[in-house]
Amino acid sequence: MKIKTKLILFLGLVCLLHSCTKEEFEGPLIETLYGDFELIEPLKLTNKNPIFSSNEQVGFHCEFNKPVQWKISILGLSTSATRQITGFSNLIDSNMIVWKGGPSQVPFFSEEVCAIELTFENEIDTLRDTISIVSAKTYDNGIWVENFEDGLPTNGLVYYNTDGGGMTFSIANDDALLGNSYFKMGGRVNWDWNLGSLDLPLNITNVSQASDELYINIGILSDLQDLHSGQFINILISEETGIPFNENPNNNASDLFESTMEVYKMKVPVDWNGWQLKSFRYSDFEPVSPNNQTINFNMNPSDISAIRISCQACPSSTGNPNCPENFGKDVRTDIDHIIFTANSSLLDQ
Repeated sequence: MKIKTKLILFLGLVCLLHSCTKEEFEGPLIETLYGDFELIEPLKLTNKNPIFSSNEQVGFHCEFNKPVQWKISILGLSTSATRQITGFSNLIDSNMIVWKGGPSQVPFFSEEVCAIELTFENEIDTLRDTISIVSAKTYDNGIWVENFEDGLPTNGLVYYNTDGGGMTFSIANDDALLGNSYFKMGGRVNWDWNLGSLDLPLNITNVSQASDELYINIGILSDLQDLHSGQFINILISEETGIPFNENPNNNASDLFESTMEVYKMKVPVDWNGWQLKSFRYSDFEPVSPNNQTINFNMNPSDISAIRISCQACPSSTGNPNCPENFGKDVRTDIDHIIFTANSSLLDQ
């Protein structure tokens, strides 16, 4: 073998060995990951006196020497409202990690002092601070809302089975989620599943969001005291167009929810204590009649024409004892503050 050929082979072998032994690291060093936790920059809040009603927000900033699982906990000292924000990183960036004044679930924050805690998984460090809410967040910034503050909507239709006992399909003012009024929807079921419903016409033709960007939010009250098991509400949304909301004046329910129409549904079991604010992405609703080939299910939010909130429960009468444990118990699925929001749920707005 010629010397020139040997030299080329030798240089190639050197390059190969170098490429195989070259050290390249992506992400933090092992020594950093398993080293002692160190705080580089303390917790800082961008706004200690937020006016949430004017869409102000609170940003959080903190930096540490290695990525860890962290949690920001916010507690209202008067209302006991709570909010948690979590993440995994070595930097909490106030441009990205913000609080807009909403709780994780009701109760809502009010004008109050809030305790802030930043904790780290498997670390003993806890960073604390406080803020004072000057003006609480409002919850009426949506595409459409019904809060029952002015009674039942003029064109709303209430239906319930008069065979039931203690039916409560009416406006009440004793324990609203927000404001002063809400709609009581319940009673005693002693025949079949459906107790009654509230139908409301809608006109949101100016909505530009797609179905996966539109949320429906609704406050629902349950009562664990003497809870009627198997109770739920069905939320039905009709996209049927060209037909009057109530074509038959002798009918006390809307004509836009027939099985031959483009109607979508969401079943919500109701089994908690007190008010909860539930949010559902419209694209998660399912067709009521999916096997009907004559219906074009294209789910276009701007075509929404009506909504039905239906109260249902497992029957418990002696003649239809599917749920005998419920005999003599009242169903309670009260509702309040129905509102559509774009791009995120109401509490995340």
